Parts: sequence; structure tokens; C-alpha cells
Amino acid sequence: MAKLNFRKKQNTSYEDPSLRAVKSEIIKAYFAEATIEEVEVESRTEAVPEVYTVVAGDTLSGIAAKKGTTVNAIVKSDSRITQENKGRLSIGQKITLPTQSARREKRKKMNFTTVSSGCIRKELYVIVETKNFSGYKLTIKVIQGKEKCLAEVGQFVSVKDEYGNYGYVITATVGNMCESEYINKDEFRDLAVAKIAIDTDDKDKMKEWREALDCVADKKTNLCLQVDAHAVEDQQDLNIIYHGNAEKREVKAQKAGNVWLDVDGEWFKIGKMPCRCYQDLDFEEVSGVFKDASDSKKKAIVEEFNRSYVTKDGSTKKLYEIFELDTCLKRAHFFAQAYVESRSNLSGAFKGESLNYSVSALVSGYPFSCFKKNKSLMKRAYEIGRGPYIYYEEVIKWDPNTNEEITVKKKVEIPSSQRADQKAIANIAYDDNNRSKSFKLGNINEGDGWSFRGRGLLQITGRTNYTNSQRIIDDLIPGSGVQLSIGVDEFSAKEAVFAGLVDWFEKECYRESMKGSSPSHVDAVTAKINVATKSYDDRKKAFLNTKKVFKVDECSSS
Repeated sequence: MAKLNFRKKQNTSYEDPSLRAVKSEIIKAYFAEATIEEVEVESRTEAVPEVYTVVAGDTLSGIAAKKGTTVNAIVKSDSRITQENKGRLSIGQKITLPTQSARREKRKKMNFTTVSSGCIRKELYVIVETKNFSGYKLTIKVIQGKEKCLAEVGQFVSVKDEYGNYGYVITATVGNMCESEYINKDEFRDLAVAKIAIDTDDKDKMKEWREALDCVADKKTNLCLQVDAHAVEDQQDLNIIYHGNAEKREVKAQKAGNVWLDVDGEWFKIGKMPCRCYQDLDFEEVSGVFKDASDSKKKAIVEEFNRSYVTKDGSTKKLYEIFELDTCLKRAHFFAQAYVESRSNLSGAFKGESLNYSVSALVSGYPFSCFKKNKSLMKRAYEIGRGPYIYYEEVIKWDPNTNEEITVKKKVEIPSSQRADQKAIANIAYDDNNRSKSFKLGNINEGDGWSFRGRGLLQITGRTNYTNSQRIIDDLIPGSGVQLSIGVDEFSAKEAVFAGLVDWFEKECYRESMKGSSPSHVDAVTAKINVATKSYDDRKKAFLNTKKVFKVDECSSS
């Protein structure tokens, strides 16, 4: 008869013939990359029973759409309606609606793909497959294999966890993904998933790593994984079988049973970053773009891009990682746009866009058509635009020959000394009352045009855009400390960077940017930033420079 003894209560035991010993198993451990896709699913919710009264013009399909259900569901819920008579409704007819309503919604699905190689500092996942071990913890370590490189042979290699902590041991719980938001989370019940990067916060050690990788074959070194469930407190006595696949290979100073090569029984290869992808932005790069900006502004921009934040899911990431500016090609596209939007001295990013428009520009209708289409606003353009300008106005005068009033044109000369009233231009041009339906900005209060004029590296404009940008920031980084939506008069470096990055992220420019570096690819990104702009050529010219600054042609990721 099977007998169960309790370790913490040594005088207590339990016997039962139905008891059987269950052995936990650590089956596989390997590196992987993750992809997240959106899938559309149908969800059902219980509703309070409702009786609907048919009115003139109603159809069953129209009622179903109005109430968030389907025709078939209504037919099933009301016995008086059949497939034969469902098209013959009468005014005043009572219809019992279904208590369950179905709706389509988008959910996220995560998939893991095994990888046999990677590079230092790049995000990876370690997947550990287990059996009968859900809810337990285990430790994961990365081991240097075959030859000395990142560490001595058989020694542990420094890693960074998803929270930004550096060390040599990662602890993960089997089934930890089951608490996530992903629709397929139950598939991970027997998996321990850990997000890591082969990385160190020691600059001298990182330099040693790079130099060491330059000296090994193919500039890549061999690593493997050690997984240990017995190293966790209160799990020392668990009955666990390890299926490590490194038994026939030399893993110095380690017991081979809990050590894994990759899924094909080969060493995992790690190399240097192929370029500056995934690395911090530096001062020289920013200086190569904004050549007329002060050093203090450029340094502040660099610091903000490279600052780390805790995201909504609790992980710690650099700002450029969060907002998808983590490759050479993406950066070349982003900064080409930022150069044109913010100008070479970065004045647009901090103080806001230049609205120093001449009268001639305003009445021409570009970039603001309201001054051309509206006669009263055209008159205002004469008052608030920059001179010089000559126009003719109609005046009424008395004609002594006919003893009647006549209308004549009078020449009016606006002097070159007249300066543009930029605040007035903004408050008129960006007022929703003066904009077509498809170009409204949410500026409904007096002064909104100036308060929410274009600012930041990519010049977000309008109360709605400021508010949406703030919502995205708060959702991704709850503790950012940024408040774009209040419409301050001048941006700080932090606000300028956040405003630019969130615009880039919201419009998914990063997806377009990764398609290539041809002029048509630059135009595609420009269209997402400002489709109506006349500066397409300027942005293509700027990209020729940023492409060199970020060494896109030398980047193996581009």
C-alpha cells in the first residue's frame, strides 16, 4: 500500500491504495523569439432579457445589428419567429431578444519560435518544457561552452532579466504565462518562460566581450542552458527527472543531466550586435542630424531617448525600445522626418512650429486653406501675415459726375515692417470651426490653436492628438511623468522626445520604415506623418544624410 509522509510533520503519514507516485520532469530548455499577433474572436455576454417593439422601417437584420446580436440568435430566442416568417414583421410586434449577445473583438496571441543563434544585448526568451511541474519554480543559467570567451569554460554568463536586473541566475515559474492576457495562454501551462538578454551593465566587461568575440571563429561563441529545480528553496527533495541533452558534450564543472544545448543538440551561438541596432543613441549621431542645435539640446535629447522606464507589464526598457526605434533603418527614417519637422536647430521640437507666414502665403491657401476660402479670414490675413504685400480693396466713393455712389478698387500696400502674428495665425488656422470635417483637430476652445500647435520632434498638432498621445503614453508607461495634454507653452527635451516617439508609434511608422530605404519608402513614411505636406523632397534629401549617420548600408538588419 502506498504511504505518504509529510516532511514538515514527520510524525504524520497517510496511506491509501489509490496513491501513486508522480515524477516531475524537466524535458527541454531552449532559446526562442516571440511574435505577437492579433486575432479576431467571438465573445458572448449575458444580457438582461429584453422585449423589443417593432417600429416602422425595422427589419430583423437591422434589429440584430442595433442590439449587437444575430438574426439566427433572435429566431432561436423567440418561438413566434421562424426562418419562414422572419421577413414579415409588423409594426408594434413584440420580439424577445436573446439573453446572450455575441460580439467580435481582437485579442493577442503569442507564439514562440526556437532559435539557434543570437547576439548580445538583443532580447531573447528561454523556454523550459516540463511535465507534472506546473506552479513550481526553477532557476535558469547560461553557461559558456567549449572555449573561453564571454566567461571561462563552464562558468555562468551575465544576463539581464525583463525587469532590467543584471545577474547570473533567472528564476521562472512553470505556467507563469497562464496569468497573461494572451488568448492562447493555456498552451503554456507546462512551460516556464523567461525573457532575457545576454548582457552586462559593466562597460569594461562589455568591451572585453566584444574584443573576445572578434577573436573566435565566425565571431560567435557557444552557449548552453542549465535548468535546476532543486536550487529553489523548499524544492530540494522533489522527485525530478532531468532530460538534459548535453551528456556527450563537455560542459566543464557542471552535471550534464540538467544542461541543454539547443533543440537540435547543437551549441547556441551568440555573437556581437551586427551594428548599432538595439544600442543606445549617441551624441555623435544626433549631432550628425541636428547640426545647428546647441550641445545642451542635443545631449538632452540623447539622454531622454536612452532613459529606462518601467512599462505597464512591469518590465524595464529603454524608451527607444518601447516606441520601436531600435534599428539603424528605423532611426534613419525617424530622424529624417524629425529634421524637417523640427529644423536643424531643434527649435520646432522645443518652442513649436514656425508660423511666421507671409500674407502672400496665407492668402494662397497653403498650408491653411481657410484664409483663401473665407473672405473675412482673408482680410484677417492682411492684418496678421508678414509683409510686404500689395492688394486691392473695394471702396465706395461719390461720383460727382453722376451724383451716385460707385465702387472702385483702392491699392493697399502692407509694409515689410509688418511682422507675422503667429499666435493669431495658429488660433485661426487650427480652430475646428475653420477646418473641414476630415481635418478637425479637436480645437474647440478659444486659444486651443496656439496651445496645441505643432511641437515635439515630429510636430504633433491639435488638442485631440495631444490627448491621444497622452493616453498612449499613460497606457505604455504609467509612471512616465509626462503631461503633454495640458498644452504648455514650450516643451522640455523629455516632452519633445515623447511627443515625437508616440506619434511615430501610434501611426505605425516603424512598420513602414522597415520595408526599405528607397525614395518610395521615405515617401511612404512621410505620408503617415503628414500626407498633405509639400516637403516630400526635403525629407528624401534628409534621409540621404541620416542613412549615412546611422550607417544603414553597413547594417545586416536592414
